[in-house]
Amino acid sequence: MTDDLEVPLDAHPAVLIGLAVDRWGPHGLMDRCVRLYREMDWGDEPELMLLLAGRAGSRWVDLGFGTQGYFVRTWALRAMLYAWHESAATTVIDGLDDEHWRPREMALKVVAKRLVNGDIDAVAALRHDPVPRVQVAASRALERLSREIVRRPPEQPFAPVGEPF
Repeated sequence: MTDDLEVPLDAHPAVLIGLAVDRWGPHGLMDRCVRLYREMDWGDEPELMLLLAGRAGSRWVDLGFGTQGYFVRTWALRAMLYAWHESAATTVIDGLDDEHWRPREMALKVVAKRLVNGDIDAVAALRHDPVPRVQVAASRALERLSREIVRRPPEQPFAPVGEPF
């Protein structure tokens, strides 16, 4: 941890992610979250783990991932509930197919909050996930996406991930 960053380790994730945005900006934070999700690498910035996971983050920096690396992927996705940049959309969609249920659930929450367009079939298929929490998150994401499609005028259709509206 750097000396110039005071981290309230027990703060709500919104507070911690707000500090991360102050430090790196939304795009910079999303770049780091994407790298963390995809490569399980926080680079030379152990403070990233503290800002994403609070008190639990230092344990991961000190001890490594062990058998529970899915928590790190979940925290990377959770940050996207509190900060956002479109550059992270593909990672969110990829998170729908994560091997562990926690990142799948969090990816669905991000899809619902950020209206991430992508593989609607993957979202729908997760209504039949073996984990009830994932099923509920999938239903909520579909409901939220459906409401947005109804409200969006025909001249503003959803664009594929990575393409502007």
